[in-house]
Amino acid sequence: MGWSGMLSPLTTILKIGAALAGRKSQLPHKRLEAHLIMRGIVAEMPEYLPFRITDGQGKDHKGVYVIGMLLWNKGFNAITRSDFIPGSPLQISLARGVEIIETRVISAEDETVCATKHTDINRVTVDFDCLNPHEYLLISLFVADEPSVDVRVTGRIIGQDGPIDHTAAEVRASPAERVGTLFALLFIANSLPGFFVCGAVILRRFGWQALVHHLDAIPFYLSGPFMAGAMAIFLYISSRAMYWNERRRYPEGYPLYADLEPPLFENIQGMLKTVFQAKKQRLSASLFDWGKPIILPSKKVRRRTVDDWIE
Repeated sequence: MGWSGMLSPLTTILKIGAALAGRKSQLPHKRLEAHLIMRGIVAEMPEYLPFRITDGQGKDHKGVYVIGMLLWNKGFNAITRSDFIPGSPLQISLARGVEIIETRVISAEDETVCATKHTDINRVTVDFDCLNPHEYLLISLFVADEPSVDVRVTGRIIGQDGPIDHTAAEVRASPAERVGTLFALLFIANSLPGFFVCGAVILRRFGWQALVHHLDAIPFYLSGPFMAGAMAIFLYISSRAMYWNERRRYPEGYPLYADLEPPLFENIQGMLKTVFQAKKQRLSASLFDWGKPIILPSKKVRRRTVDDWIE
């Protein structure tokens, strides 16, 4: 039996599976999802400065931040106002004690009628007339004093079998981010052994002339790690030289931006968490903790306990 005969049953199974998966995905269903797409600083004011950030109600804040949310109909059916259960409308709530100062809603279609209503200091209700398949709303939440506050989306849609709240994906690195970070780690790990070990082997087997003038004659498994290691070392030395040159322009002990950033080993620890634990890491751009690594806590799905069934 040839290879074609051996692979024929497997090919048939794959085709059937792909057809069933494609057919299932095209079935009419409702799928409204809420994703957090950004967090940003609107204004900050340290307490020692004689200025205040005042909102429209006359309240003072040390900082105002914006949280961007994407409300996206990823299903194949339109979702209307009547699809929500009256006792469970679409609501966005923050952690207790964090104030929502203002909200803004932008729709993908100009004809979509949408609005938000404050029902509490930390909660708003979102209302829209209709979201057709693949239409979306962009909701901006302007919050006071706490940029990394937890956001929760609730609501019950008739006929939807999946959750609306997908905000936990904000802190989880995607497969592409994990693969990219893995390549960056390999680039760093290869720097010293790739340059020195592969360089020593190349010099011993091919000589200095081949390394300088005939690099294409050297096998890639030696020349590739050597060149990558040389590039990594060059970038590191260049960054240190630039830092040393900038440091000369200021008095000793004066903090530079580079001094506020985490050192190399802390960055490597954050990259390892991204690769193996899918945790995103970013550096704070806030005046209060500039350069501090921020890893938002992962959201845990609430599981029922025996106390939920006993009154």
